[in-house]
Amino acid sequence: MKNNKIKARDRKKKGGFIRHSYNANKFIFIFFIFLAFLFVALIFKLLYIQVVQSQELTIAALNQLTRTEVINSNRGIIYDRNNKELAVNITKCNVFYNMDYLKQSKDESDSEFKNRKKEIYDEDAKIISDITGLEFDEIRDKMVGDKVVRVATNIDRNKANELKDFRTKIIKENQSKKKNKKYNLIAISIDDVTRRLYPFNNLASYIIGFTNDENVGQYGIEASYDEELSGISGKSVSLKDNAQNKIPLTDEETYAPKEGYSVVLSIDSNIQQFAETAAENAKKENEADRVSVIVQDTMTGEILAMTTKDDYNLNDPRGPINEKQEEEWKNLDDDEKMDVLYENWRDFNVNDQYEPGSTFKLITAAAAIEENTSQPDSQYTCQGSMKIGDRKLSCTSHTRGKKSLAKAIEESCNMTMIQVGRDLGAEKFLKYINAFGFGKKTGIELYGESTGLIPSSAKDISKVKLATMSYGHSIAVSPLQLINAVSAISNGGYLNKPTLVKELVDANGNVIEKKKTELRRRVISEETSEKMKYMMKRVVDNGTGKLAQVPGYQIGGKSGTANIATTTGYLDAYNSSFVAVAPLNDPRITVLVVINNPKGGILGSVVAAPVVQEILSKSLNYMKIQKTEEVDEKEDFVTVPDVEGLLLEDAGKILLKAGLRFNTNAEKVENYSVVINQSPSKGSNVIKDTIVDLAINDKDSGLLIMPNLSKKTRKETESILNSMNIEYNIKGNGDFVSQSPMAGKKLTGDETITINYQKSHDEESSEESLDEGNLKTNNKKNINNENLKEKNSHKKKKLLKNNKNNLKENSINKKSNKEDKN
Repeated sequence: MKNNKIKARDRKKKGGFIRHSYNANKFIFIFFIFLAFLFVALIFKLLYIQVVQSQELTIAALNQLTRTEVINSNRGIIYDRNNKELAVNITKCNVFYNMDYLKQSKDESDSEFKNRKKEIYDEDAKIISDITGLEFDEIRDKMVGDKVVRVATNIDRNKANELKDFRTKIIKENQSKKKNKKYNLIAISIDDVTRRLYPFNNLASYIIGFTNDENVGQYGIEASYDEELSGISGKSVSLKDNAQNKIPLTDEETYAPKEGYSVVLSIDSNIQQFAETAAENAKKENEADRVSVIVQDTMTGEILAMTTKDDYNLNDPRGPINEKQEEEWKNLDDDEKMDVLYENWRDFNVNDQYEPGSTFKLITAAAAIEENTSQPDSQYTCQGSMKIGDRKLSCTSHTRGKKSLAKAIEESCNMTMIQVGRDLGAEKFLKYINAFGFGKKTGIELYGESTGLIPSSAKDISKVKLATMSYGHSIAVSPLQLINAVSAISNGGYLNKPTLVKELVDANGNVIEKKKTELRRRVISEETSEKMKYMMKRVVDNGTGKLAQVPGYQIGGKSGTANIATTTGYLDAYNSSFVAVAPLNDPRITVLVVINNPKGGILGSVVAAPVVQEILSKSLNYMKIQKTEEVDEKEDFVTVPDVEGLLLEDAGKILLKAGLRFNTNAEKVENYSVVINQSPSKGSNVIKDTIVDLAINDKDSGLLIMPNLSKKTRKETESILNSMNIEYNIKGNGDFVSQSPMAGKKLTGDETITINYQKSHDEESSEESLDEGNLKTNNKKNINNENLKEKNSHKKKKLLKNNKNNLKENSINKKSNKEDKN
């Protein structure tokens, strides 16, 4: 019994062990199965990574190590037609500052770290400012955030090297220190960049244009040909570690950039300089707001020169362009400055429009002759004025009665052109206006071209509008459109696309693309063109264009004067213009000059024609164009003397003595009338007996000019100053010594006018002492002079009080005749 119990207990224990052993084996089996499954999964994952994701992960890993550096392509050069460099590349430097370079130490509070950063930033900005010459505030204001920022742009390389040397010096000093290390300029980095340089500053600025800080074209050819000039950037690809060190045994791949194409312009820098010099001088002499010039190849349409003064410096396009802007600049905010800059960058020749005035008579005449509604010998009658509807239109040509079309063009007769336009009719007139390219872009290689403003259909042309359009009013054109049309009139009737680009060349000088003359259409016949040249020649030989004559050459031209039109009406100011073609027997160049708001003379025949003459004379000589007419060696040429600032009486004597004649713009001349402008200008070489137009200060305008009294006796001086109703003080007797104010100065009425005379030494030694009677006489004269001063002072104040009203009245009178100017 006992043994059975023992056996039963042993069997029970044995069964428990077996069950425990079974459970352990089962756990081990499951664990091994799990390991095997995990191993298989890892194998599959590795296979997936190695096979499926291999390329993707390899690329990702390489991307973390790959460093790509852009290799900028060199921007193409801009040349003139003779391969003179007008825009080139130079190396400049940009300075960057790492705002995250400074780290806060463990024992440094937030406020202490903030103050330390500010102190170092201020010091670094000061150092950069001192070395580069840039404003401290301009640099410091950029040092914000926690990234790398650009603090200086396009600085000279020598300045950048100074910054590098300073930084190197600080680093070396820090290497020998354990404490009190300096951090100045440690955070800077400097990159070399390629930037534009314009060797001739302002030359052809509106044509060439400029680039921004990223070397991207903004205006002119730089903008319109930016893609061709820029080329394609290259790159360098290498593997580097986090410290930017190249990983050993790896290759570096370099993809070379494709250099930009160079652009060869049609302009000739010499003719461009002739045009710019003439425009600059004309602006000063006429105190004009603007002077614009275009010189075009008559036969091909290529632009040889184009400028507007004032222009801007291509190397500093964001600065003021004249003294007036410099004075106003500091008082302008950023938005106001940008408004001024946008206006500075506008090219009047291309981007704007104006009423052409009588230069447009060439279009009217060409259309009429081509349609055979008129011919050069067709007869018309000018009665001086004409009433159409409720409008009275006037003519300012000097003759009345019967005259031919040729004579009317020669004299610039408005009344004749009204009749020519009426016979032609609105529909045919508009047809030729469109055919000559008005109302649409010419297609020149510049952005922002103006289309002008012409009627959309013949139905929009009233009888009055047809009349005024015939002599260049009530229509707006761009200077580029006008010169292109006049070239077409003169070259046999072919309207070409005006162009500024001759060809594109690669870095090796190979021509990639050659631009050809692009004919738009033929507008008039050869026969009509010859008749037009005949009439244009008469204008220069005998009519309003005499001041455009160039001895030895057949010159044809036409003057124009028109009120400046605005969106609200006409201003009491004018655009004075002249267009000419030379030589007429073999047309080579067409020149257009438009002078905006000249002071003094306003007629295009007076103020613009001499500018055209100067450009033609220099250009024809430079181009080595042979003279076709014999210059009469017996015909005397004289140099025009300077008579501005002189009394009209004295100016006239000087001109007559020089073999010249003169004319004045005033109906009434006072003995104190002073010449304020002359045309031709001083120093011009002209044919003997040429008429010099003199503009004088107009009494009605209230403008008083201090006359030149150096040749006047004391008695003559008193007479002149008394007639001017101004207060003065004359000291001494004998010869003239000095005057104040100087001759030519505008008088406001607040000046103290003093004239000094002094007896010569011989007179003093030979003159007897004054007796008592003489003293009494002189005392009496002095008392009379004092009374006269008081009286004159009263008159002067009264005169000045009325000046403003006189100016208003004069302005109204001028405005009423705005349609009459030639």
